[in-house]
Amino acid sequence: MTQFELAKWLTRKVGENKATLTITFAPTCVVVDLDTPTALVAVELCAKHRSAIADVIVYAIALTHEAILLTCDRHFEDPPNVRFVSKSSR
Repeated sequence: MTQFELAKWLTRKVGENKATLTITFAPTCVVVDLDTPTALVAVELCAKHRSAIADVIVYAIALTHEAILLTCDRHFEDPPNVRFVSKSSR
């Protein structure tokens, strides 16, 4: 899901060729399955944050794997385990 969102955003911002070059890095990253316990965490987060399901699934995976979520989605500006980067500060 994250690879899809990254590819979609990069294609829109920098074009397909540069996006493809960046996405080739993705296989070096850890890819995690969405299991039932994580899906249930996502359901709770969805109600709490009133965010799109894709966003809360990614956040739930980060939480259950004790990882930091790096995002520029403003609705994740304050939660724990999030590193928010403002689009305007780049």
